[in-house]
Amino acid sequence: MQVYIEVVIINNLLINALILTLTLRFLRHRISKSSIFISSAIGTVYAIFLPLADILNLFIFKIILALLMVAIIMGRCRFKRYLVACTIFFALTFAMGGITQGLASIMSIDLQEVNSTLIPFFVGFAGLIAIFAQKLIYKYVVLARRKSRYEDFVIISANGKEVSCKAYYDSGNRLYYKNSPTIIIDRSIALQLFAQSDLNKIDDKTQIDTVTGKKNLQVITLDYLRTQDKKDKVYGVMAAISDCIRGEYKVVLHCDI
Repeated sequence: MQVYIEVVIINNLLINALILTLTLRFLRHRISKSSIFISSAIGTVYAIFLPLADILNLFIFKIILALLMVAIIMGRCRFKRYLVACTIFFALTFAMGGITQGLASIMSIDLQEVNSTLIPFFVGFAGLIAIFAQKLIYKYVVLARRKSRYEDFVIISANGKEVSCKAYYDSGNRLYYKNSPTIIIDRSIALQLFAQSDLNKIDDKTQIDTVTGKKNLQVITLDYLRTQDKKDKVYGVMAAISDCIRGEYKVVLHCDI
């Protein structure tokens, strides 16, 4: 079977990028497109030269390549978190390979004979299954642990500033804004992050249901959110500003965070 170099490059770039992106999703780590591209490109260059140099086929070089690719997408992070990312990367690589082989077996397709341009479609479908598995794991394992605590001290970062406050986990908060999970913060917290004049300029608003009816709340984009006792940061979170939060809790956390 004839294989064109451009097909090898595109296939490897797409497959590497998919596995790397899924690794970051499982960790809920910030996704950098440039880092993913660089890491995917390095893996693709390795795949191109692999048939030309038998020494590259040694197990140790493949391990080193994987460790390097994960290091690039993770950037500066704790060593423990990096090891977790490596574990997830290897698990996803083997899992998606197994799913791809399984799908081919079910459909009675020999992957060695199939057109190489179709391989990404098999791997892509395997990726969708992996995403579904990630959501189930996060919902029933990670969130279950957090729900058992109900409250926590969190660090909220926005506008280059950080605020520490007591937060309450609300399993009923399923608010999303622009496809991002949205927490609810007291206005006093927002004023520690932004000046009143800056808040007055915010036009983004979301509607929530309360016992007194529907309300439109201003929405700000957070730099990140993390618990006070951990350095791991959650990115891609929005915050709706409320004037009605009373008591010791100043933040209502989202059920999917």
